[in-house]
Amino acid sequence: MRLWKKILCLFVLGLIVSGCVAQQQEVEGLQAQIYDINHRLEAFDKRLASLETEVARLNKELRRFEKSRKQMDQISERQMELLSELEKLQAEQMRLTGQIEQLVYQQEQDREALQDFQEMILARLDHLEKGLSPKKTSKARTPKKSLDEESLYKKALDLYRQKKYEEAQALLEEYLKKYPQGKRAANATFWIGECLYQRKLYEDAILQYQKVIDEFPRSSKVPAALLKQGLAFLRLGDREAAAIVFKKLIKLYPRSEQARIARKYLAKLKKS
Repeated sequence: MRLWKKILCLFVLGLIVSGCVAQQQEVEGLQAQIYDINHRLEAFDKRLASLETEVARLNKELRRFEKSRKQMDQISERQMELLSELEKLQAEQMRLTGQIEQLVYQQEQDREALQDFQEMILARLDHLEKGLSPKKTSKARTPKKSLDEESLYKKALDLYRQKKYEEAQALLEEYLKKYPQGKRAANATFWIGECLYQRKLYEDAILQYQKVIDEFPRSSKVPAALLKQGLAFLRLGDREAAAIVFKKLIKLYPRSEQARIARKYLAKLKKS
C-alpha cells in the first residue's frame, strides 16, 4: 500500500514538473515574440522618423519650388509685357521710318521741281539776253561749263513741252554725250525714255527706262522709270510683264506716288 502511494506521488510530481516545463517554454516563446515585435517596432519607428524627415525636406523643397515658380511666372509676365512694348515700339519705328522716307522723297521731288523751274527761268532769260544783244564780247560769251550744261538740258525740256519729241531727244542725247557725269544725267536719260514713249517707240522706251534703273539706282527718277516701263509693256499688250514691273515698283518704293498708281493698274489687270 505504501509502495503504491509512493508511485502515485512520483507520477503526480512528474506531471507537475512536465507542466511547469511546458509553461516555461511557452513563456519563453512569448517573450521571444514580444522581443521580436519590439525590435520590429523600433525599426519601424526609425523608418517612420526617416520618412518624416524626408517629407519635411520635400515640403521645404516644394515650398521653395512654388516660390521659384511664382517668381518665374512673374518674370514671364514681365517678359510678355516687354515684348508687347517692343512690338509697339517697332511698329511705331516702322511708321515713323515710312513717314520720313515719304517726306525725304517728297522733298527731293519738290527740290527737283523747283530746280527745274529755276533752270527754265534762267534758260529763258539767257535766250532773251541773247536776242537783245546778239553781239557780245568773247569775255561775255564765256559762261561757266555748268551754265552751258544747264542751258542745253533746259532747251531739251522746252522742246519736250512743245511736243517736239525728236528734237528734244536729240538734244538730250547730245547732253549725255557732252556731260555723261553731269548732275542732270539721270534726268536726261529718263526724258529720252519719255520722248521715245511719246513717239510710241515702246520697246526702245522700255530699254531706255532700264538704263535709268541700272545706271542711276539712287536717282529719284527710278520709281517713275519703273512706272513708265510697266505702262510701255501695257501699250505693247504684254500684261504679264507689266504686272511684274508694277509689283517690283510697289515692293521697292511702297510709299511713292508711282506705287499708288501702279496699284490701281494692277487692280484693273486683275479685274480684266
